[in-house]
Amino acid sequence: MRKLASKVVVYLRVLPTARRTRLDLVEWMIRRPQLLAGIGAYEGALFTSNRAEDRLKLLAQLRVSSLIGCPF
Repeated sequence: MRKLASKVVVYLRVLPTARRTRLDLVEWMIRRPQLLAGIGAYEGALFTSNRAEDRLKLLAQLRVSSLIGCPF
């Protein structure tokens, strides 16, 4: 639960400084329900999985973001 709270705090801190519109992701999810389902499943699996170390989870997130061309 502590990890979830720290992640939400980071999101709330970064969100106001975003260069693009803060609602881009929300608009995409409204137009594409499959995207919403995919993101929800992915984030839910990351939050509930306790079998892998946090370091490995972060490496997996980085690898996936690099595969899809995400600049973050």
